[in-house]
Amino acid sequence: MSDVEVFDQEPKNILVTAGAVYGRIDDVKIVTNRFKGGRMIELAKRLYGYGDDHIHLLIPKGTKMDPWECGPLLTLSTHDGFEDYRDKVLQLAPKMDAVVLGAAVCNLIPRAPIKGKFPSHNYQPGEEVRIPFMIAPRVIDMVKEKAPHADLFGFKLLSNVDKEELIDAAYSILWESRATAVIANDLRNLNQKHIVTKERAVHDVEERDLASWIWGVVHDLHYHTESDFPQREWKGEEIAQRILEEWKTAFEYTDAYVSRGVAAVLVFGAVAVRSPGGGFFTTLRGKNEAEGLAYVTKVNHEKRTVWVLDRRHGGRWRASLNAPLFDRIFERFARVHHIVHLHKQRGDLPVYPYAPPGTVRDTERPYLAARTPNCLSFNIQDHGCFLLFDVEGRPL
Repeated sequence: MSDVEVFDQEPKNILVTAGAVYGRIDDVKIVTNRFKGGRMIELAKRLYGYGDDHIHLLIPKGTKMDPWECGPLLTLSTHDGFEDYRDKVLQLAPKMDAVVLGAAVCNLIPRAPIKGKFPSHNYQPGEEVRIPFMIAPRVIDMVKEKAPHADLFGFKLLSNVDKEELIDAAYSILWESRATAVIANDLRNLNQKHIVTKERAVHDVEERDLASWIWGVVHDLHYHTESDFPQREWKGEEIAQRILEEWKTAFEYTDAYVSRGVAAVLVFGAVAVRSPGGGFFTTLRGKNEAEGLAYVTKVNHEKRTVWVLDRRHGGRWRASLNAPLFDRIFERFARVHHIVHLHKQRGDLPVYPYAPPGTVRDTERPYLAARTPNCLSFNIQDHGCFLLFDVEGRPL
């Protein structure tokens, strides 16, 4: 177990944006915010310090840089306001393995910038000037259209709000933009980061540890799904469906999020049940996973492949992202009949470090190598619990 490679060591291309992104009033005047980009430049420095990844840093024109900018694995680009920033992010994103949008975008920008210079000589002192402003389009919402396979990280800053409101705002952006994670900040304490991930886990880290967290996610090795077509019966589906129905009330349901006019109720939780014919049934991929079951016939951990029985002749059932971990548990512990994953932690269970679901890091857990642990059920930090049961429904 300890010899398994959990991170991809291949160098990655990572785009980091930093500094203020201003809107233009005219050719001279701008509207902006007070952030200078120092924290995000420091984040880029820390990522650069790992030595192999190529960091592409996008900053406003005129930003002063330290000598580290001269390194061979750094490409420095500048932008000249919102439109230029948006265009350069979307041009660079398809070439990147990861995009970290840390620039402080001024989201109030003039609707129609004045060509040339504002004619102030035509106005008297104290005279009111009406300049229509609009909310700037969210660049993070455009990235996945250009770079669907890149890891995408965004930031959300609010001021003097409770943590739950901050997390809700960050998750709404994550869900709508299809980001990998959104880092939530409160202006009262910018050193404290709340990293919100797709499964709505919240990871509290200090700013100095943020680069390490991002590096790990960017270099995670992921499993993928393939369709299987064996001549095999769906044995045990009724039992699996009954167990799913018993536990659905314990799943976490969020309020609906609305994106592009479409509302969705998000569901967090998963179930896996052994099949008498081999393999196991588990809930579906996505945030409506409680609505059906996928039949995982086998998992090839060496090739990081989850094989799912295709009974739709050309379609694909995508199993829960937790399927590789479920398979490892079934493989290691023959007495486990079914597993319930909830997005809440149990205080009486051991806690293991977080890793993104569906990755080698999440699957190859040293705890699974133990032959006779006192308790098979466990928590994953900031994620939830995995409750293990025997065929009689007794907790293990």
